[in-house]
Amino acid sequence: MLEVQDTPHHLGAYILGTYDDLNALYDAAYDVMGMEDEEKEIYDSRPMRVMGVLYEIRHASMGDREIQLLPNGVTDTSAVFEGRDLPAKNVVFSVPVLWPVLADFAMITDDMTTDVLQPRYFKRMYGNLSQEAHEDVNSRIESSVGLVKFFASLVWREMRRVLGKNRAMRIHRRDLYGAMLGYGTNSDVMIRQYLDILNIWYIKTAPDKRPAALSKVVRSLLDPHSDRQYQPLVEQIRQAADKYGVPESEIRLSDIQYPEELEW
Repeated sequence: MLEVQDTPHHLGAYILGTYDDLNALYDAAYDVMGMEDEEKEIYDSRPMRVMGVLYEIRHASMGDREIQLLPNGVTDTSAVFEGRDLPAKNVVFSVPVLWPVLADFAMITDDMTTDVLQPRYFKRMYGNLSQEAHEDVNSRIESSVGLVKFFASLVWREMRRVLGKNRAMRIHRRDLYGAMLGYGTNSDVMIRQYLDILNIWYIKTAPDKRPAALSKVVRSLLDPHSDRQYQPLVEQIRQAADKYGVPESEIRLSDIQYPEELEW
C-alpha cells in the first residue's frame, strides 16, 4: 500500500511502497502525462517538474534510496494457522521529497487526469501510436487516473496533518483538493524556477516554523501571481531566454544553491 509520511523535521514527506506500488505509481503518472509534442513542452514547465519526482520514485523502487522493514500483519497465530513460517515484515522502499515539490507534483498530475479522460485530448496525446499500443493505453487509463488521484489524496491528507486544523482550514478545501480534482490551478503555467525559490526558502526555514511556511508555499503554488516577486522573476527569465536564444525552461538562477545534505 502506498503511503505518504512527514519527515521528522517537516522538510518533506516520504513516499513509501513496495516495488509494485512504486512502479504502478510511476507508470500511472506517465500515462496521465501522455505524449505531448516536444514543441509544447518547451513552453510548459509541468513535465520537468513532474519528471524530477518520477526519477526519485523510480530509483526508490530499485532500492537505490531507503529500505525499511515494516510489519505486515502476520501474527504467531496466523503463521501457525497457515502451517508455514511466514515473515512478519515486508520490504518497503521509500524516498523523501521536499514538501513544495511533492505538493506541486500532486497538483500537476491530478490536474492532468482531467485532460487525459477527454476523448479529444487523449487522441491528441496518443493518436500517433499504433492501434495496438493505443488500445493498450486506453485499456488502463482509467486505472492510472484512479491511482494518481489516490496518491494526491494521500499527499493532501498528510499535508493537512502537518499544517494542523486551523492552517488547513484557511486553505479552502476546494482550492487545494479541488485543484487536485481537476478544477484547475494557476500553477499550470508556473515557471519551474519559481519552485526552486520556494524550495530554498522552505529549506532555510527553521523546522518548528515549517508547518506555517508550508501553508504559504501551498497558497503560492495555487496562485504564484499572489507573490510579488513572481512576475518580476517571469520577466527576468523571459529576457534571459531571448538574450541567449534558449527555451525559458533552460534558464537557471545563479543564486539557487541546494545544500549538499538535507536534515529531513
